[in-house]
Amino acid sequence: MDQKTQKIGLVGLGLMGQGIAACLVACGFDVTAWSRSTSREEESLRHIDLSLKKMAENQLADTSLTRSWETRFRYTNSLDDLASSDFVIETVGEDMDLKREIYNKLEKILGEEVVIATNTSGISITELQKEMVRKERFIGMHWAEPAEITTYLEIAPGKDTGKKTVERTIETGKQCGKEPTVLNFEVPGLISNRLMYAMMREAISLVEKGVADIETVDRSFRNDIGWWATLFGPFRWMDLTGLKTYAKVMEGLFPDLCNNTRLPQLMQEKVESDTLFYEYDEESMKKWNEAWKEFTYQIRKISGTFRDLEK
Repeated sequence: MDQKTQKIGLVGLGLMGQGIAACLVACGFDVTAWSRSTSREEESLRHIDLSLKKMAENQLADTSLTRSWETRFRYTNSLDDLASSDFVIETVGEDMDLKREIYNKLEKILGEEVVIATNTSGISITELQKEMVRKERFIGMHWAEPAEITTYLEIAPGKDTGKKTVERTIETGKQCGKEPTVLNFEVPGLISNRLMYAMMREAISLVEKGVADIETVDRSFRNDIGWWATLFGPFRWMDLTGLKTYAKVMEGLFPDLCNNTRLPQLMQEKVESDTLFYEYDEESMKKWNEAWKEFTYQIRKISGTFRDLEK
């Protein structure tokens, strides 16, 4: 398992799977991608083609690799075609029975040391690996959307995950242009989702209490935390802006923060009525998605400028 990954099997071609596929072929991997839905083939080919052109425009991909990507991407509806893979990434829906069914089939066709990584952040890695024959080869490998652009990657070992599997997954992540974050052991939601959902809970609580409306809470977050969080994590931000002050504020503020363990009423109402927090038409939704992609490219370009500060 000390050699670099060259052939990757990708299981699942939803939105995240398509982004991962684009990232993999842009980084020079040979990819065989499986999906239960035959409609995913053309959809994935379009997504990859458009993504690679945009990545090349933004100097995030070697143009020689983007031109030849179709020779390194193969769609299949048979898991047997993943047999020659030396690393497999699973990114199907959050269905434990489906995932276990897939792992059972993969273990019968893959070499014994081939890593099987799951993109899940909501299902326990330890639970998923319980019924596997070679538990040590299984690991969590959580990507972020848009997967072809972001540098985010969280790697979470289960109880029985082997050290070599962790090392191989880190190396493969780096080959993908990511900055892997490795957990010492798995926790529900991993790191980024735990931080994000704590923020979302407090945001909803402020609206439900009548402190401010949705637009105001979004604006305040965007113009403060959203302004510094791309460059700093919370600990470095506290270091640079006054650690003692934060400690004092925590003493008074923490008892008043929301610690509700139930689904907030506002979320329940939105889900039951099948409505969103804002109103969109097709055109406005498209513009927001395009703006997010463009903004992500800008973040990627700028963030690389400051990486030497972390050394």
